[in-house]
Amino acid sequence: MPHRDRRGPAPPAGDVTVAGRRGLHFDRRRREHLAVLSAIFVVSAFGYLMLPPRTVQLQVDGASATLRTHSGNDVAVLEAAGYDLRPGDRLTALDGEGRDVLRVERAHAVRLTADGQAFEIRTHAATVEQLLEEAGVVAGDRDSVLIDGVLVSPAAPLRQPRLVARGFTDDPDEDDGLDVDVRRAVPFTIVTDAGETLSTSSRPNIVQALREAGVTVGPGDRVTPDPAAPLEPDARIEVRRALAITVALPSEHRAVYTFAGTVGDALAEAGIVLPPDAFVEPAPESPISQGMAVRVVQLSASSDEEREFIESSTVYRSDPSLGPGQTRTEAGRDGVLVRRYDIGYVNGEEATRTLAEEYYDPEPQDTVIYYPEQRGGGDAAPADGSIVQTMRVYATWYNPASAGRPASDPAYGRTATGVQVTYGVVAVDPDIIPLGTRMFIPGYGYAVAADTGGAVQGYIIDLGYPDGVAVDWSSRWLDIYILS
Repeated sequence: MPHRDRRGPAPPAGDVTVAGRRGLHFDRRRREHLAVLSAIFVVSAFGYLMLPPRTVQLQVDGASATLRTHSGNDVAVLEAAGYDLRPGDRLTALDGEGRDVLRVERAHAVRLTADGQAFEIRTHAATVEQLLEEAGVVAGDRDSVLIDGVLVSPAAPLRQPRLVARGFTDDPDEDDGLDVDVRRAVPFTIVTDAGETLSTSSRPNIVQALREAGVTVGPGDRVTPDPAAPLEPDARIEVRRALAITVALPSEHRAVYTFAGTVGDALAEAGIVLPPDAFVEPAPESPISQGMAVRVVQLSASSDEEREFIESSTVYRSDPSLGPGQTRTEAGRDGVLVRRYDIGYVNGEEATRTLAEEYYDPEPQDTVIYYPEQRGGGDAAPADGSIVQTMRVYATWYNPASAGRPASDPAYGRTATGVQVTYGVVAVDPDIIPLGTRMFIPGYGYAVAADTGGAVQGYIIDLGYPDGVAVDWSSRWLDIYILS
């Protein structure tokens, strides 16, 4: 069988020479092209290997690593080391001692919400003020800024440190993003017996808004709407002040806060039932006035003796030997003024009364509650080296009466840790400042975290004061010192 060329039929005889020259020309060009590429590859590889190796120190995410490389591309060096550059990150090349330093400063991921708009930002801002300025958001004096739901000062760092059992922590590896919320202050009206006052606040509920406006809600006062209700724009908040009276009973004395019009109605409203053969001074039909003292007087079984219960008082005195949060009580007692009369009755009604004898049995004694003497309340920080950290907080104040419990309640003035509210006791958010933490507060003094409260959330603290003491504290942002 004859052999068949697999390349196809032979060309006509007249084209053989021409076709052969064209094929040779094509093969020559391909070989030249491959030779050029090979030369470039060889030169590049030779040049790469001939480049002197350099020592590079990488500083990324709080960690440091050193490597040697022939590459002159900084981004390629980072990628080879397993690091990536995210949007907004800064890559800085520095000259070290005999080595190159590549530093990556990560941008914070922030979700900013303000005026109904949400922004996704990657930023190098160090403080809340810098972030807001970068985003073009202006925060007013009464506006609130929250980071991850926690109230912070506008001058606070963007990464908020949290106090834990052994100190502060701020993990630089956390990059889950921050939620920053600018809560705008809304206008509202406060209506009291003195008239109407316009104010603004960004606090979440009515009681906090009133406190920021300098309005204290006392025991028995009525607030409409409910103090725990959210603060709505243009809200009209009515504060009605209860009248405080003191009722001296045969066995105890009670503080009563009432809206009743007469003594009898006030006693009935308080659930006070008169014992047999007792009478009230002033009379039940007497009108109520602020600070009135009401006595319930019961005669003894003997018709010739009158026993008048004398209400003892509770007084507060400072004791420099007591430390922050400590109190000491010297219990007093009510007294009885005994008057013995020679009485003559006519038809069961008193006709004559002659005082024969008068004495105390027993004599009344005041109850004395000693509280720590306020000292060290200057603005200078302690210089004894005991400061662990400085924290910026919003400091308000409270006392036992502000809790709303009557003085006869066993829990009156008691804190979450069981101690009495007094100088040196501070209510805190335990997620931010653990209970038991010692601190120094400029303008107040040394204190200990010993109480909690529903309105004490985030970077808010409440400074304790005893009853009967004039409070000279104004709520404000300030730096406090956490002590060892």
